[in-house]
Amino acid sequence: MRDRETYPATKFSRRAEDQITPEEKIYPLRFIIDYVAEKKNLLLALEGQSMHQALDIQAISEEILRKGKKIYGEPEEMNEQDRQMYDLMMKQQKMIHELTVGLTEKSLAFEDIDNMIRQAHPFILRLMFRDTLTDTYNRYFFISRGKELLKEALPEIGFSLAFLDIDDFKRCNDVYGHDFGDEALKYLCRTVNYSLQRHCLNHTYFVRMGGDEFILISNELSFANFTQLLGKLQQRISNGSIQCEDIKESITVSIGAANSADSSLKTPWEVYRQADERLYKAKGGGKNCIVCD
Repeated sequence: MRDRETYPATKFSRRAEDQITPEEKIYPLRFIIDYVAEKKNLLLALEGQSMHQALDIQAISEEILRKGKKIYGEPEEMNEQDRQMYDLMMKQQKMIHELTVGLTEKSLAFEDIDNMIRQAHPFILRLMFRDTLTDTYNRYFFISRGKELLKEALPEIGFSLAFLDIDDFKRCNDVYGHDFGDEALKYLCRTVNYSLQRHCLNHTYFVRMGGDEFILISNELSFANFTQLLGKLQQRISNGSIQCEDIKESITVSIGAANSADSSLKTPWEVYRQADERLYKAKGGGKNCIVCD
């Protein structure tokens, strides 16, 4: 896991966008799901149109057959030419009937597919956007939703982002083991997400970017209120404790925060980098503190 304190700040000055795989840039998973859902709806619409057309054709065919009987009489009374025409009409009606039955079966299959997609959609989104260890949002959530959240933010509120970094996390792993380290990460996420739910913050999200790298993003709080929330979170985190087998310890976090309002920061990644720089100031300032300017 990444330990910020063992590397100089320039080590992490690389562009965060470069960490996105080529596949994500060409075919993002969210795009694929939306595309499948769109094509599914199109197929259902075409299936419905085809069914109505087939039923109309079948009705016309039956009417032609009825009139044919009226004109030519019963099959046993027809001459050879009339019988050939009648047989063609019967063959046409049979084909149309089979086509209608086939479309009905396809319709049922489409309904099954539609139901499966509806049931699987929340699960797929959870796999896309949730971290398996901590059950909080993952890096792909930020990649997928960051621009949208910034765009939706009111100009006077802006888009806020904060880095939360566990102090001396490498030491926790070295001294207490990686099981304790995993419990520390899960404790951090539980504490933050509980607070967000408690304050009914529906557009503020805690994200694990990878390893021990976490960010909090929001477009519903002014930067002043956002930093107040960070202070409460920092205090709640340090006041609690982590129990792992016979080990019971507490942790502290250093925080760097930035906001897109009243600044030249135009993209989520620009806000991300400024918050990252301020985190290093917090680390250099003695840890367990918040730097927001």
